[in-house]
Amino acid sequence: MISFCTVCKGRLWQLKQTIFHNLKQLESDCELVLLDYQSPDGLEEFIKTNFNNELKSGKLRCFKLLNNYNYSFPYAKNVVHKLAKGNILFNLDGDNFIQEGLIDVLRKLPKDTVLNGLPKGRPSDTGSFGRLGYHVDLFNSVCGYDEHLIGMSKGDDIDLIQRALKQGFKLKGIATELTHIKNNDDDKFKYVDVSGLEQHPLDYPNKWGVADVENYIKTEA
Repeated sequence: MISFCTVCKGRLWQLKQTIFHNLKQLESDCELVLLDYQSPDGLEEFIKTNFNNELKSGKLRCFKLLNNYNYSFPYAKNVVHKLAKGNILFNLDGDNFIQEGLIDVLRKLPKDTVLNGLPKGRPSDTGSFGRLGYHVDLFNSVCGYDEHLIGMSKGDDIDLIQRALKQGFKLKGIATELTHIKNNDDDKFKYVDVSGLEQHPLDYPNKWGVADVENYIKTEA
C-alpha cells in the first residue's frame, strides 16, 4: 500500500484546493492519511461533510491530535507517518498536488532510495516543497524527521535526505508540472510559537512521532 501523509493546521483554505484532486488520483492500493493538528478553521466538519464515503472506505483516514501543542512540522510529519498503513510512504504537504504518474513511480521505488518530488526546472531543490517518498523501513531507519528542528523548519526535508545518504541510501528526483498553493509568512508561523502552549515532548531519536490522537471515524480498529 502507498500512504500519502498530510498535516493541516489552519490551512483549510489550501486543503480545499488540493484534496479533491488528490483523492481522485488514488488507486486501490493507496490511502491519504490526514493529521488534524487541532486546526481551528472547521477542518473536521469540512472533511466529514464532503468525504464521508472516503472515510468509511479507508481511502481517506483522518486523525485529530488531542494534545494542544505549538505547531512543529517535523513532529507533525512523524506523527502522521506513524499513523499510515502503507509500506511506501509519501509526505505530501497540504498545499501540494499528487501528479500524474507519481503512484507508478512509487510502486517501483527501490527500498534503498528516497524519492524527491522536485519542482520542474529546479534540479538543485532538495525537498523544500514537502514532497518526499520512501519505504517505511528506510523512514524508520533514519528515525523520520528530526524533531529537534522545532517549528516551521525549512530544512527538515533536506536534513532527512542528508541523514539517509550518510546511511548509504540513494536519492532519486522526479520533476513535477504541478505547482503548490503559495503561502505567506503569516500562514507559516501563525501557530509555531503561541503564548501559553507547550512544545511537543522531545526525546528524539529515542522516541519520535509520539502523540495522542483520535480517529474521525471512531470505529476503526
